[in-house]
Amino acid sequence: MTRLPEFTPFGDYTIHRFIKAGLFNDSYIVKDAQGTSFFMKFFDVSRMPDKMLVDGVVEEIVHARRISHPSIIRYVADGSGKINGREFQYLITKFFEGKLLSEVLREGRKFTAAEAKSILIPILEGLVYLHDDLDLNHNDLTPRNILLESTPDGVTPKIIDLGHTHGDLNGPVPFPMEDLNLFFVAPEALKDTFNEKSDIFSLGAILFNMLTGQEPWHCHIGPHDSFYSRKISIGRARQNALEYPKGATYDPELDAVIDVCLDFDPAQRPDATVLLKTLTEDFSPAEITLKEDSAPQPDPTQEPANQPREDQVSLQAQKNRAGHGGFADVAGMDALKQELLRRVIWVLRDKEKAAKYRLLPPNGMLLYGPPGCGKTFFAKKFAEESGFNYYLVNGSDLGSTYIHGTQGKIADLFKKAAENAPSVICFDEFDSFVPARGSDSARNRAEEVNEFLSQLNNCAERGVFVIGTTNRVDMIDPAVLRKGRMDLKYEIPAPDPETRRAMFALHLKGRPTTEDIDLNRLALLSDGYASSDIAFVVNESAMVAALADEPISQQILEESLRCNPSSLSAPKRPKIGFDN
Repeated sequence: MTRLPEFTPFGDYTIHRFIKAGLFNDSYIVKDAQGTSFFMKFFDVSRMPDKMLVDGVVEEIVHARRISHPSIIRYVADGSGKINGREFQYLITKFFEGKLLSEVLREGRKFTAAEAKSILIPILEGLVYLHDDLDLNHNDLTPRNILLESTPDGVTPKIIDLGHTHGDLNGPVPFPMEDLNLFFVAPEALKDTFNEKSDIFSLGAILFNMLTGQEPWHCHIGPHDSFYSRKISIGRARQNALEYPKGATYDPELDAVIDVCLDFDPAQRPDATVLLKTLTEDFSPAEITLKEDSAPQPDPTQEPANQPREDQVSLQAQKNRAGHGGFADVAGMDALKQELLRRVIWVLRDKEKAAKYRLLPPNGMLLYGPPGCGKTFFAKKFAEESGFNYYLVNGSDLGSTYIHGTQGKIADLFKKAAENAPSVICFDEFDSFVPARGSDSARNRAEEVNEFLSQLNNCAERGVFVIGTTNRVDMIDPAVLRKGRMDLKYEIPAPDPETRRAMFALHLKGRPTTEDIDLNRLALLSDGYASSDIAFVVNESAMVAALADEPISQQILEESLRCNPSSLSAPKRPKIGFDN
């Protein structure tokens, strides 16, 4: 297929960048008029066999229109047209930020039983929907088709790529099989028979892969081996008993799940509904590294005295487990890190010495600067470095429709933080919590600001350290910023060249890369970029490389930088059209 040039318009969308080529389609990232990213599959219909079309429409598009489930990639739009006389169709789906499961596994990651369950359960929910509600099978369920979407709450697994989705099949198969990863293909599917139990076999193979770091019945397959040769190699390997790598430990329940899912007889495998019930009975997600820990929920049967009913709802503040990377995850800002270690963290940690010298840590710290420069991220890493309990609070977390309801929630939050001291409370967009009294935005909110002032007074004595982040210092009530409340004030500016270099190194760490990565050049090309811009550039580059099944290269990174200008001063680029 002829690769489409950047900025080619497709209805309401514009080509942003090429991702990878398929047998009959190419994949791109496109953007709408607002700059929002989407995935696009571009199909050369003139080259596709008729068996891949339904009434003239690409079958993948037909299925995508029907599917609506939180665990499956989401349909957005589709269309058709002609380029140089050749008929094409395209499919637009939602763009998710995150990593493919295959990419995580290539990094050498092995999952615990709890982590594996947290991925399997949403995927099974998606399979139940496909199998029971739509009578469809995915037919290509592998780690490369499971995306671990990054969300504010952690990681959400998504089933992607519907190119092989179909109902039950017993040959001839209406889609190409040459691109299937045969380690995850059921024995009957190797003989052109696909059904819902074939997806269950694939799921068992994925579970084995997550727990052990290798595919079941792993054998050597050359990159240039023919499809027939690969089938022969897999078939021979499966004549032997399934062997687990030496030194690996497993959860007995999941070991049994693997055995039953990988049964060569489809009739002996459970259906998705039964398997989902098996995994969810008596299962509650453990504290795992894939997902941030959430705050404990209150007992709904306990009603606090003199408290409005709405205020019994637990604050949606996240209480994260400390002990992750801490300041090691923060590129640059060495002076600020040393300042906080010296002035805050050790005073809270070494209570005996602090008492001996009658030292009190600061009450709070204001981090200000342009949006996207890592203020909230730095606050979280501060909490991890200190080992303190951490609460991240957004504006909606403290809202209430009751008179004095918000005041009660503010008091309750500080009370809980003190009970679990030492604690760090981070108020994101602090100006929305404590707007200057007398301003239009603070009308009818003076009592809430007064409650904040009361709680901030000497809160360090209760083991509570407050961090506020903002890019509008001028909108904060001046009384909040005085000494004894927010004692420290630090600007988090757009990163300098050395910090940008460190950020690229940090975000690329642990990912497959080529040897030509030039961090100094990347730092130079990213002049004026915010921290979030650099994280996005590396993540998008990793996604492009993963979908193309190749390492991240300097060329991919530079293309991503060119296509993603700084969010602090993003220039508008002209659209270049073409003749239909």
